[in-house]
Order: sequence, then structure tokens, then C-alpha cells
Amino acid sequence: MMSMKNESFDVIVLGGGAAGSVLAARLSEDSSRRVLLLEAGKRAPETVYMPAKWISHVDTEIDWKYHTVPQEGCFMRRLPWPRGKVIGGSGSINAMIYIRGVPSDFDGWEASGCRGWGWKNVLPIFKSSEHNARFGNNNYHASGGPLFVGDVPYVDPTEPILLEAAKNAGHAFNEDFNGQQQEGVGYFQLLVKSGERFSAAKAFLEPAEERPNLEVRTGVMIKKMIIEKNRASGVEYLHNGETHRISTSGDIVLSSGAIGSPQILMHSGIGPAAELKDIGIQPLVDLPGVGKNLQDHVNIPITYRSKENVGLSGMAAAEVEEAVDQWRKDKTGIITSNWAALGGHVKSTPEVKDPDLQLYFIAATAQDLARYNPMHAGFNFYATLQRPKSSGEIKLRSADPLEHPAIDPKYFMNDETNSDIKTMIAGVKINREIAEQSPIAEFIDCEVAPSAGAKTDQQIGDVIRSHCTTLYHPAGTCKMGVDEMSVVDPELKLNGIDNVRIADASIMPHMISGNLQATVIMTAERCATFMRNH
Repeated sequence: MMSMKNESFDVIVLGGGAAGSVLAARLSEDSSRRVLLLEAGKRAPETVYMPAKWISHVDTEIDWKYHTVPQEGCFMRRLPWPRGKVIGGSGSINAMIYIRGVPSDFDGWEASGCRGWGWKNVLPIFKSSEHNARFGNNNYHASGGPLFVGDVPYVDPTEPILLEAAKNAGHAFNEDFNGQQQEGVGYFQLLVKSGERFSAAKAFLEPAEERPNLEVRTGVMIKKMIIEKNRASGVEYLHNGETHRISTSGDIVLSSGAIGSPQILMHSGIGPAAELKDIGIQPLVDLPGVGKNLQDHVNIPITYRSKENVGLSGMAAAEVEEAVDQWRKDKTGIITSNWAALGGHVKSTPEVKDPDLQLYFIAATAQDLARYNPMHAGFNFYATLQRPKSSGEIKLRSADPLEHPAIDPKYFMNDETNSDIKTMIAGVKINREIAEQSPIAEFIDCEVAPSAGAKTDQQIGDVIRSHCTTLYHPAGTCKMGVDEMSVVDPELKLNGIDNVRIADASIMPHMISGNLQATVIMTAERCATFMRNH
């Protein structure tokens, strides 16, 4: 059944994650422009605002619960890929880390044909969004923007000990990973304010929702855009099992992320023509790059048992409940930690120009995206591949818009020199070296399964292939550029359609060196500016 209420909006934004929150807020600043934001998820539950609870949202009703197809480079495992299905998107279930990447990331984008996306162009945009609680105004930071960036409110007693060990292993202390250089170890800054998650939804969307010209609809599943000639005239979506159709006199912006945006395009007949025909979708615009160039930050944890009952894993259930009560009362205490605020950026070999590994040192022992609890206190040391050589693709399985697409990151494949696995093996060794240093060595009882017995490079590589996880950073599937595989141009306009833009992690031509959220927000800010100037 189709609802045919004759509704029309000047702009329709598809996806209410970090990018969609920014776009809806910025575009509705013009009171003459009627803006509609459509989001598949619902409003965020209370736990979203508790920084320490972020990992507990995996496999819940606010997670899309995606999985990859079997990964040949990972012993045919199907890896879970959590993504946020809630207002704020993955920015409502992530670890809230604010990292921008390094200048060479963006200069590389510019060199690949994305004019105006070099470091000198994007740094002012990063700064314009920011209100930095510690650094205020300097060459790299600003105050006065909507996005509150601050330090982790709660530091576990073992975290300074972990940091000392990392420094004793030869890694320099870095006060600001978004400052003069990224290399070193220290505390990440977070999107946390007054002890609560301060997502893009909180910073941008919440204040904007008071405007009469902005409407937000939740629990809405996008079926497709309606394409007439070379324009998108509207959107078809499902709500409570009924199909609705909304028209637009202006623009549609896709901000549904590296999985959702290519999925919507392909269901709308925009993508690799032969692949669409194969599953019974009439191709309208042959864009071979849609769904290709999928990149992700792949991550390997190693776990240590501690001699004493320390950190989050050392807390009894009753203590956790007490901590939650304390958070509810005054937004302080252990629940204000994201458990991943301590880490660093390091080089796998001295020859590398910029750090190619991100490390985390965490006073908790849960493994496999918190699906497995080893039932003892201790530490996880994570090593994450920053700039993967391997890339994969997202394809539709059928013409049914409710079916999850086939997600194939092709981890450790199409990488002729095996540099991805070699870099990650180096990451495990770097973390082990840190764990051997005083003062943390005195706290550690032993390394535990599955990595404990892995000594040779072959054995470490096998542990990585059999236990690596995503670090939740899919990107690149609607890449920006000027070559035949580009999906959007440097003004984020969709090739072949006049009034559609894309602004989310899918437009990244190459993966950036660090957590994606800050760059996604910057991309949405730029998109809103392009549309204002249009």
C-alpha cells in the first residue's frame, strides 16, 4: 500500500547520523528552506549518553547488525560490522574519539583530483565546527563552534601506568594528536561534555529541531530515490510497513554512510549497470564506482591478565550499578570514561613517512567486540591498520531494499606486497614491547589466549587473520574524484544526476589515518557550504 500525501520539501536529507545531523542543522539555518531529515533508527536511549556504555550497544536494536561475507584473508570468517541505527548514527554508538587524520591524507585527496580538499582547505573547516575545551584558539584549534571537544573526564588508576610503559618503550608523549604532529602516545580528545556523549546529533541537530522549517522522521526505511530524466524528484520510503512518497523541488543529500549510501543509489538504479541488471533493477545511470573502493580500519587486540583486580573488568556487577547511579545523579565517575581514551599513533618501521598504526591501551579484557568476556581483570592492547592497501566492495544481494547488502572488505587481499598483514604483525610486536616495560610489567600476570602462544611472524599473522575485528570505520564506497570510478565530483555532486549530493564517509577517495567522525562532520560542513553557495 502506498501513501500518496502530496508532500514536498526543498531539501531531503537521507540518514540522521553525524553527517545528516550537521546537514539538517546547517541547511535549515535558512528559514525559507523546508528541510526533511529521514532516519531508519529511532531516538537515542539513555545508555547512548553514558560514555562507558558504548560497546554495550553492539547487537542491540540500535545496531544494524551487519556482517561481512566470508573473508578469504581471514580463514573464511564472517566478521560482525556494527553500525548505528539511531539518531546520531554510528556517532551515537562509537567511542567518541576526535581525530582528524594527518595533512598528507588530505593532500593525497587533492593530488588524486579532489581540488580544494587539501589540508590548507580543510583545516579551517575542522576549526570552524570546534569548541575545544583545552586548547582554545591556536593554529590547530578553535573555540566557539557547536562541537564540544574535551578531555576524558575519568582516568582509570592504571591508565597513567600504561602511558608510562609506552613512553619507556621509546614512544614520545603527545599532548595533542590533532596538533603539530600525530605521532606519539597520550590521551585522545573526545566528543564528551559534562560527563555525557556530545555527538553531532547533540551538537547540531538537537538545537536545530526547534526550527519550524526542519522536520525529522524516525523509523523510516529508504526504498529508493525517484529519478526522472537526470533529476531526483523525490524519495520512496517505508514506515510501519507502508510505502510513502515525498517529492522535492530542490536537492537530495545522501548521508547514510559507507553501506547505506551506495545501497540507496543502487536501489535507485544508479551504479554498475550489469550488476544491477543481474538482480532485476533497471539501471538508469551507469556508475561503475558505486559500492567499490570499500576500505576499513582493521584491528587486532591482544589481552593480558593482571595480577590485581583492576579496571572495568575487575568491577563486580553491583559496583557497575553503583557507578551508573552516580552518573545519573551528577554525571561523574567511571561511567564518564570511554575506556579507549589512551593510545597513540606509531610507525611500523622507521621508513614510513606518517604513523601507519593506531594503538589503544584499555583497562578491560572483553574480546570480539565485547561478545566474549574472559572473566578476569587485565588489559587489552589494540593495534589498528591506519592506511589499508586492500580494498573491497558492497553489492546488492537482491532488489529487496530491506535485505542487507553483501559487504566484502577483502581484508588482506589484493595487496601484492602483503604490507597490511606485515604492518599489523609489527603492531602486535610494538604492543608486546610496551607490555614488557615497567611500570605496567609489574601489574601483568601473562598474555592470554588466543595470542599468547604466537611467537613467529607466521603464527602472529594467523592470530590476526583468525581474530581481527573491524574498528568500525568503513569508507570509500562512493568516492570523490575525477576518474571513471568516481561517484561524486569535488563539490560532492553525484555524477549523472543534477540535484543529488553525497556527504559521509563513503566519499573518501583514500582512507584517513584515524577515527572517521571528525572528517565526516567536516565533509558535511563543506557540503552545506557548497549548497548555500549554489
